[in-house]
Amino acid sequence: MRIKYSLKLVLLLTFFAYQCKNAPQKTISEVENKMFSFKTTECMGTCPVFTFTVYTDGSCSYNGVKNVNNVGTFIGALSATQLQSLKEQLLYADFFNLKVENNSLAKDLPTSNLYYNNGVNDRTIIYYNAENKTVDKLIEMANSMITNIEWNEK
Repeated sequence: MRIKYSLKLVLLLTFFAYQCKNAPQKTISEVENKMFSFKTTECMGTCPVFTFTVYTDGSCSYNGVKNVNNVGTFIGALSATQLQSLKEQLLYADFFNLKVENNSLAKDLPTSNLYYNNGVNDRTIIYYNAENKTVDKLIEMANSMITNIEWNEK
């Protein structure tokens, strides 16, 4: 009985070790180096669905999912000037202290998720149908960057 229990335990541990080894995982540096991201969600209409990410070195990724010009995964880069401008815009917006009230009763609204990590703090703002001119300007800035980056298919 004891051998049977031990054998089951060894098999179970081997299975979990194998699963963990083969599970797709983000590297620590990829997570640590993520500085800014802008993600949009689906709606019942033709809302664009994508994720745009800027890393601390200025490299960028774009994953277009639905209702966008570029569907798929793309990589690009911001110039040093563009990266500095992004940081200044986020500082000027006082990103970590922005107050956003999402109090709409509408059920079919796309949601924008804005994430920023300045190396000390990080925050995600979930934004839908709120009237916040500062967040609207950040979204406009992110959309402008997406449009102006030279993307290469990954």
